Amino acid sequence: MNNYRKNGFKLAGTTWALSSASLLSCLLVTGCGSQDTPQPPAPPAVTVAKPELREVSVYKNYPATLQGVSEIDIRARVSGYLQQTNFNEGTLVEKGDLLFTIEQDPYQLAVESAQADLERAEAGRELAQTRKRRLEQALQSHSVSEVEVDIAAAELAQATASVSQAQANLKNAHLDLSYTTVHAPINGRISLAEVSDENLVGYSEPTVITTIVDDSVIEAYFEVPEREVIKFLRHRSEKKEGESFRELEIKLKLADRSLYPLTGNIDFIDNKVDAMTRTIRVRAVFDNSKFALASGMYASVQVPVAPDQNNPTETRAILVPAAVIMRDIGGSYVWVVDEANIVHRRSVDVGDTIVKPAEGGQHAVRQTIILNGLKVEDTIIISGLQRARDGAPVTPKTK
Repeated sequence: MNNYRKNGFKLAGTTWALSSASLLSCLLVTGCGSQDTPQPPAPPAVTVAKPELREVSVYKNYPATLQGVSEIDIRARVSGYLQQTNFNEGTLVEKGDLLFTIEQDPYQLAVESAQADLERAEAGRELAQTRKRRLEQALQSHSVSEVEVDIAAAELAQATASVSQAQANLKNAHLDLSYTTVHAPINGRISLAEVSDENLVGYSEPTVITTIVDDSVIEAYFEVPEREVIKFLRHRSEKKEGESFRELEIKLKLADRSLYPLTGNIDFIDNKVDAMTRTIRVRAVFDNSKFALASGMYASVQVPVAPDQNNPTETRAILVPAAVIMRDIGGSYVWVVDEANIVHRRSVDVGDTIVKPAEGGQHAVRQTIILNGLKVEDTIIISGLQRARDGAPVTPKTK
């Protein structure tokens, strides 16, 4: 019994000693596999995409003032009291419509007086003709001298001139009489009557009594900066464009930001640059047969231009989301990911920023045209830009 306890005590003590030694050895050496070896963190995740190559429409915007194709001040061309107004203000009138009547009595009397003067002059001419004819007959029998015949010829010439003068005076009297009825010279929309009935008009100078605007066609005048005109002039001198600017479809954005449904065309470019503003005046015309525009309105003319104005025949362009364009003192750049998932800074030349319309359930997107620095095969970071570092690895993901 004692031997068994002694032996058992020894065995237990031996077992405890071995277990303690083994645990200490594991803790000091390897931890016995109770913990994994620490792994480095994965590269940051970013969203990538390819640049888009497609047809784009780029427009240059210029502020413009609209006016009707014809705007006429109607004036009283003779003096007198305004007797009658024959139109409704603000309505459309047609060419030849009677607008005003100015008192006619003085001018009718002037016509009658001029008619009487003409008849008197014609009678004097007939008398001079008869006298000259008789003197010529008498000259054949030497009853009168040649001088008397010459005097008769001169008197006939004077009488003929008097007839011509009387005829001119009669025409002038008829013309003044015609001015007492004021007719619409064009089709258009008439304004207010500036003078009411029974007022004296045309006394010291031709009085403006109303205006008519033909706004069936609207002209938009705008100014183009000299630096943009230089490119046009260069192409014109090289005969690359010629009159092609007349074929451009011009858009018109109104003050409420709506687009006029019809496009127009440029029909005039001025022959010189304004030395004060360094701009050149240009005109575009728009059909307004439905009278949706009015003279005097403000609008923005949108002129289509090539995405890259150094290559005016190319209509396609490389585009990226506008938000991926980064800028610093070195210029504009984007983050490009190579085949090894390493980020690189890529400097780019940018053009205009346009809006890609919403389609396929996606929202409208602002995109920037890349003129130089990117290819369609490149992969760019479009999300997670703050995690990109030049030369650092990333974990690219696509949408």
